[in-house]
Amino acid sequence: MKRLLSAATALAAVLLFAPKNCLADSVLSVSGPATVSPGDTFTVDVDITGTTDLYTFGLDLAFDPTVLEATGVSEGAFLTGGGPGTTLFIPGVIDNVGGTVAFNADTLLGAPAGITGDGTLLVFDFTALNPGTSALTIENELLLDSQGNILSDTTEGGSVTVQGQTGGGGTGGGGTGVPEPSSLLSLALGVAALGLFSVRRRRSTGAPF
Repeated sequence: MKRLLSAATALAAVLLFAPKNCLADSVLSVSGPATVSPGDTFTVDVDITGTTDLYTFGLDLAFDPTVLEATGVSEGAFLTGGGPGTTLFIPGVIDNVGGTVAFNADTLLGAPAGITGDGTLLVFDFTALNPGTSALTIENELLLDSQGNILSDTTEGGSVTVQGQTGGGGTGGGGTGVPEPSSLLSLALGVAALGLFSVRRRRSTGAPF
């Protein structure tokens, strides 16, 4: 536990006090479903393309907490599957009031060099709450190569729309739906007409009530 805490502290120090040399551009982007329904659970990925020698990264993800609820974050496969060595992954802090998953970080440990190419850095778990559209925005990102140099980057946010549920009226298919007010009125009128017809018939035939 002490070793893990020390490694996490070291990672935080690297992210805070990294040198300012900036190398080739990387592109960070958000991918996920375009539309979901209230109550759906789904994942959103933060992907990277065109990166060179990525060794360490940190970033936040912002969303609309009136539309979505963040439930978890996990490590993507980019650093873990790219070469020798292990990783130290720090899942972010979920704030479903402010609408952020902040302080996500990941770094290689013991690898001679960083990873080059494209892949998924982080996977976020969400639940759809209410109809609306939530932007998904990458914030406070920092990418470092194996020498501690900052990799310059651009970000491409995303969005997800929670569609309102439409009610299904009617009682088709043998359902047990509640009759509409117009149906109840028709039924009442039908019963009244049947009763009036029965009374008139009895009167005309002299039959007792």
